[in-house]
Formats: sequence, structure tokens, C-alpha cells
Amino acid sequence: MLRLWLLRHAKSAWDDPELDDFARPLSPRGKKACRALARHMGERALQPDLVLCSPSTRTRQTWERLEKRLTLDRPPRVPGEARARFEPSLYMAESTTLLALVRATPTAVRELMLIGHNPGLEDFARELTGTSAGDALSRLTEKYPTGGLAELTFSVKSWGQVATKSGFLASFVVPAQLEG
Repeated sequence: MLRLWLLRHAKSAWDDPELDDFARPLSPRGKKACRALARHMGERALQPDLVLCSPSTRTRQTWERLEKRLTLDRPPRVPGEARARFEPSLYMAESTTLLALVRATPTAVRELMLIGHNPGLEDFARELTGTSAGDALSRLTEKYPTGGLAELTFSVKSWGQVATKSGFLASFVVPAQLEG
């Protein structure tokens, strides 16, 4: 079984109208959401073998705030491969690009996390989901807010076999659920 985590970056700031989209940092609300997400990820003991992250400022900052809480204490499954990689093609990627990235993932990677942007990430999650646990799909379809984290599992042996509607949406959490 393969596991895919799809994380939309946390809320970004729009304070500086001179700043281009790529350079927008996290807002205070986004930083708070990262704390809640980090706590959730630590409690779940998430263990991605590989994290692919968009290189935009807000996605990098999201990753930096979560990285310490993920269980990354074992050696990488792919020798010589970094645990996390900033992937330029993830910036504002459409679902076709995301599928190509997933399918190109080495078979040794059993758990993969993508940190990216909407609308591509939301479209991709919906396209991959065949079935879901409880109301996860209806909540994801209703809104995939900043900081939304989808967990999909696939009953296949390699990432190259991942296809439309082949995933099971095991969970979908948003920061508002986690902040108390």
C-alpha cells in the first residue's frame, strides 16, 4: 500500500501589494495553523519517505514549521535522496503535473507528501479519490482551505500505477478542526 499526503500551504499574507505571488510569506493566522498542523502530524506520527514542496515562500515556510514534528529519524528509503526537495514544477501546478510527479516517484518511497497550491491540489485530490472514509470527500469537495491536509492510500505496488479514482481518502483535516 502507498500513502500520499496532499498539504495546501498555510494562509499567506497579502499586506504588501508590491510583493509578487511567489514571494508572499505566511500570515500570523498561517503560522498559528502550522502550529496546529504540526501538533496533529506529531500525534499521528507521520512518516513521509519523501516530501516534495513548491519553492514559493509560503510553502517553504509551511514546510519549515512542520518538518520538526514529522517522524523523520530513519534513513531515507532512497539512498542518496534528500528527505525533502523543493520542486519548481509544484508552484501553481495543475493536477496533470501533480500526477506526473507522483507517478515518477521511486517505488522505494511508500509515503509521499506534496506541499502545494490550489486550485491544482484540490482538483488532484478529488480526481484521485475513488472512495473515502466518512464525510472526508464531501468536506474536501466543499472547500480545501489553506492548511488542508488530505491523506490518500492506494492499493498498488508502485506510484506509476496511481490513476484517477484509484485512491481511498482516509482523512481530510483543516486547521479550524485542530485549533482549540
